[in-house]
Amino acid sequence: MRTQFRTGSLLCFTLAFLVAGFAQAPEPAPSPAQIAEKASSAVAMVLASQAPGETAAPVGAALVVYPGGDLLTSYHLVRNAYAVQVRFKSGEVFDRVKLLGVDERRDVAAIRITASGLPALPIAPAADASAGDAVLSIFHPQALPWSTSTGVLSAYRLADEIPGAGAGFRVLQFTAPASPGASGGVLLDARGRALGLITGALNGGQALNLAVPIENVLGLADTSPVKTFASGSQLVPAQPGVLPAPAPAPEPPQTATVAPPQPPAKPESPAISRDYDSLFQNFKTMYVDASQAKYFGSDQMKAALAGNKDFAALNIRIVDDPRVADTILVVGYTFAWDFPFELKHQGTSVVLLAGKGVGPFSGQIGAISVASQFVKGAKPYRTAPPKQP
Repeated sequence: MRTQFRTGSLLCFTLAFLVAGFAQAPEPAPSPAQIAEKASSAVAMVLASQAPGETAAPVGAALVVYPGGDLLTSYHLVRNAYAVQVRFKSGEVFDRVKLLGVDERRDVAAIRITASGLPALPIAPAADASAGDAVLSIFHPQALPWSTSTGVLSAYRLADEIPGAGAGFRVLQFTAPASPGASGGVLLDARGRALGLITGALNGGQALNLAVPIENVLGLADTSPVKTFASGSQLVPAQPGVLPAPAPAPEPPQTATVAPPQPPAKPESPAISRDYDSLFQNFKTMYVDASQAKYFGSDQMKAALAGNKDFAALNIRIVDDPRVADTILVVGYTFAWDFPFELKHQGTSVVLLAGKGVGPFSGQIGAISVASQFVKGAKPYRTAPPKQP
C-alpha cells in the first residue's frame, strides 16, 4: 500500500512538472516598435559647428557604448568641429565634449561626455548576423530626430568589393533606408542589439547602405582624450527636414588662390594680382566637369549651382561645350566624402578658385556643398563692379 502511494505521488509530480514546462512558452521576440522605443534612449543627437558664432548646426547621431559617457559617431561629423553638443531623447543636453580615438579608414570616432548611468545597448557580434536577417536603424535624417526604418541585412563583406566604400575593412550592407543625416546612426538586429554604426549610403543602387560592425571599433572608446571641443551651448539643430550643407574644413582655407605665374614674375607682384582680379571679374562662361566626383555627376553639379540663391548674382553662364568656355570648373573626390574643386581660366591656365565641399552620404548634398563654397569664394570678385583689363 505504501509503495502504491509513492508511485502515484511520483506520477503526479512528473505530470505536474510537464504541464508547468509546457505552460512556460518561449518569450516572443520584441516587435520593431518595442526595439525602437528601447534603443532610442541610447542613440544621441550630435550637433557640430566649424567656426565660432555658428548656432544652427548639421545633425548626426552617436551611439552610447559605455554607461560612463563614451559614444561612437561618424568621424566626419566632428573631424573639423570647433564646438560640439550631444542631445538625448530624454531631453538631457551635454555641451562639453571630448574626442577620444579615431579610425579614419572606417570613418568612426569615439567621443566622451561627463555623464554616468547612460543607457548602453548590448553589442551583437557580426558573425551572428546572416544575409536576410531583419534589421532596424535609428538615426536623424535631414534633422528629423529619432527616425526609424526597417529592412534586411544584405551582406557582410569587404568594403573593397563596393566601389567608393573604402578598403581594408568589412562592412554590413543593409536595405533599411538611410537618408542624409544618418551618419552615426545605429543598425540593430531583431533582438535589439547594436550590430553596426551607419557610415554611408552609395548612389547608383537602390537601398545600398553601409554600417561598420560595432565590435570592430568598440576599442576606440578605451583611449584617452586627444581634444576638447569648445562648448556647444549655443548650438541648435537646423530646421527639421532641412539638412544644411556641411561647413568647409578649415584646412585647406576656402579662399580663392592663384596658381604660381610663369617665371620670372613673382606671385606677390602687384601686376599679377591685378591680372588675376581682372580675369576673375571679367570671364563670362564656365564649363562644369564633375565626372571625377564619383557620387554625383556634372548635371547634378550644374543643378546645385542653379539652385544656389546667390549664384545668379555672379553673372556666370554655364555652357555645355568646353571649347567655348572661358573657365572650367573641375570637381573631384577624395576619401571620406571630400569633394575638392578648381576653377581654371582656359586662356592662361591660372587657377582662379580652389576649395572643397563635403558631402556625407554622397549624392546631392556633396554637390550642394561644392556650390556653396564656390559661390562663397567667387562672390567678393564677381559681385563687385568689374574692372577693365
